[in-house]
Amino acid sequence: MFDCEQSLEWRDMRDVDLDQVTNIEQNTQLVPWSRGMFEESLDAHQLCRVAESRNQIIAFHIVCPVVDELHVLNLAVAAQYQRRGLGHAVMRDIIALSEGKALTKIFLEVRSGNSVAQSLYQKWQFTQIAIRKEYYRTNGIDREDACVYVRQSS
Repeated sequence: MFDCEQSLEWRDMRDVDLDQVTNIEQNTQLVPWSRGMFEESLDAHQLCRVAESRNQIIAFHIVCPVVDELHVLNLAVAAQYQRRGLGHAVMRDIIALSEGKALTKIFLEVRSGNSVAQSLYQKWQFTQIAIRKEYYRTNGIDREDACVYVRQSS
């Protein structure tokens, strides 16, 4: 479990956070978002959140409400904090946002080869509903399939 969980605070992402957020993204994603993509998410009024501990951003997520659904666009935990239970903290915050806005479904895509993330989502009652062939770019010429998951509130 995260050793600083008592000091973990979720808050809305701000422009001043983008250096830290972009750094996390660059160090954790196979094909990372650019800083400009994060700026567009803030400008588009998507729900952009960061988890901060001791004045350091250690995780983030970006979600987009659409009618009665919430779509997870991006999320990451800083590499040095992975495998400490912080993925569960990210999911708690996403689900709390969904419930707070009375959104009944949460959708997300995950790389077909990312079994760690898939296991996390399944623990949070997400169910795989589809596969998107060759959805994700890779570092090479090949593309990777995406598994589409949904979580429905009862």
